[in-house]
Amino acid sequence: MRFVYSTIRPDPRRSPALGAVALVAVAWLGVTGCDREGVRQYQAPKGTASAASTPPAGMMTPEPSAGVPHVKWQLPAGWQELPAGQMRVGSFAVTGENGQKADVSIIPLPGLAGSDLDNVNRWLGQLGAAPITADELGKLAEKVGVGGSEGQLFDLAGPADQKPRKRMLAAILRREGTAWFFKMTGDDALVTQQKPAYVSFLKTLTFGPAAAAGAPAGAATAPAAPPPLLTPAQMPAPTAGKPAFTVPATWKEEAPGPMQVVKYVPEGAAGKADITVVVLPGDGGGELANINRWRRQLGLEPTTETDPAKLATALKIEGAQGYLVDITNDASQRRMIAAAVTRGGQTWFYKLTGETAVAEKEKAAFIQFVETAKYAL
Repeated sequence: MRFVYSTIRPDPRRSPALGAVALVAVAWLGVTGCDREGVRQYQAPKGTASAASTPPAGMMTPEPSAGVPHVKWQLPAGWQELPAGQMRVGSFAVTGENGQKADVSIIPLPGLAGSDLDNVNRWLGQLGAAPITADELGKLAEKVGVGGSEGQLFDLAGPADQKPRKRMLAAILRREGTAWFFKMTGDDALVTQQKPAYVSFLKTLTFGPAAAAGAPAGAATAPAAPPPLLTPAQMPAPTAGKPAFTVPATWKEEAPGPMQVVKYVPEGAAGKADITVVVLPGDGGGELANINRWRRQLGLEPTTETDPAKLATALKIEGAQGYLVDITNDASQRRMIAAAVTRGGQTWFYKLTGETAVAEKEKAAFIQFVETAKYAL
């Protein structure tokens, strides 16, 4: 396994361009849930989600970071714990006897993170179902215990003629300035069968003080509080402050994911890899926390090194604070080269992720891509 990392001085002349980026988390976040006896189910008609449930193109949500309350759990029998990544502080897989699959996630966000109606209509859209009204929402909400507190549970299903039919159990707990989202999504029969286990799982959760960077599984951290949320009318355009990138001719641009500003795939590569760019307010949790998050995404344990300077290499970026990390998982033959550039109160995260050989081939082009980006004043 290999690291490369660097630090550079900031430029005080730069100004923030996307201070409202944290709002996007309320626009599209997927959440986790649970069940108990007597929970009402909603059988939705076929339809599509409203436009309001779709996130603005190119906007992002914050990644989890250290320094705020963490959560611990007791894993139900038969559940497989997976590495946390992106916005998740807990990630699990459940497999049924007939090969059916379900995905479970825990995602915390600062603030209220949107209304229950907006969240439910977004989840219905993900299931291929039509949105509901505020009056219908009141008939769906059910109180559920989450770690000694009381949360809201929603049991949602796709259209009856959907094949295979999908079901989602989604719960929300708002406590101490953080909205905790829990979601179980998968095959209808498996999710229904797993509801008692999921309700029990929610009851085992315990919330405590902030965990240090590199905390073990079961003690994940929630995101640090971003700047105050703005209304949609106050949001900047999706491309506000976007750098002018010098893109290699061999990279093909693809539609970016929910957290991504841009996404590229190397053409003609003998293997798979992609390049993504995400922008967040602040420093994303700090250098060491970011490194350990990237290691977990690659399936590695947190580093035991506590001095980022020993993991560093220089980046040639004028008037910016940045660092570059190069990590390889020899067992899976996957590699991640990640860079972070902080300017004007926000940080741009660049990642080249894929098969080891492809990452090595594209490394020089990736570093040049990061170093030659021209940021707006």
